[in-house]
Amino acid sequence: MKKEERLAKKKQEDQALNRVLLWFGGAVILEFFLLLINRFGVHFNTQQIDLAAGIFQFLRVFAWVCLACAAAGIIWWAVSRKKGGRSFPAGVCALVFSSLFLCSFVAGMWKGLGVQFLYVAVPVAAVLALIYYLYQREFFLVALQGGLALFAMWAYRKLIYVNRWLVYGIFLAVGLLILAALLCSAALQRGQGRLGKVRVLPKKANYLPLYLAGALALLSLVITFPLGSTAAYVCLIGNVAWLFGAAVYYTVRLM
Repeated sequence: MKKEERLAKKKQEDQALNRVLLWFGGAVILEFFLLLINRFGVHFNTQQIDLAAGIFQFLRVFAWVCLACAAAGIIWWAVSRKKGGRSFPAGVCALVFSSLFLCSFVAGMWKGLGVQFLYVAVPVAAVLALIYYLYQREFFLVALQGGLALFAMWAYRKLIYVNRWLVYGIFLAVGLLILAALLCSAALQRGQGRLGKVRVLPKKANYLPLYLAGALALLSLVITFPLGSTAAYVCLIGNVAWLFGAAVYYTVRLM
């Protein structure tokens, strides 16, 4: 490998690592934000009732402010890309306010249950970012499908006796997303890693793990409803084990 190629590769690796660190730094800040909401908005004492009510009222307003800022950031990013300028700051702005909107909206809407979900969702998003930047793109698609299945299993166990129709909607949305991922995998395989003119996966990518991830996720959805919470728990453990095995497989491939 020539010196110029080594330097270019090192620069790309440093950029990827810096972006992963930004994701994890943002996740830590969001977790602290959620910790404050949980302490003063969910697990409050009798002297903090008014404070707790005020926190959730603030979150409902703050969510829409963040949504407007995120939309402005996306427009800024699109304009910067079109003009050929630096789009990274605009992308960071859009991502930060989008994350704040999602956290504020979910916590403000579902309160304690929403905070519990976000406690897990935020680090999961950071791990997915790590996989996207440091691992093969195939592993990212595998992990994304597994993450969707885990979310559906978690929602079933937490919400089935609270709001059955919400669980139905979540299962339907997750099922459609996984089917879309499977169709995308098939299209990528036919195009040898390309979607149209865009290179998404390497030419010699292994598509079997992508199909297995989608099949396992769909199977988890199909068997959970007739068999109940116990099946959801077993499927959750099964998907975690599958993701761990996939992580080992793709880590070995990096070596």
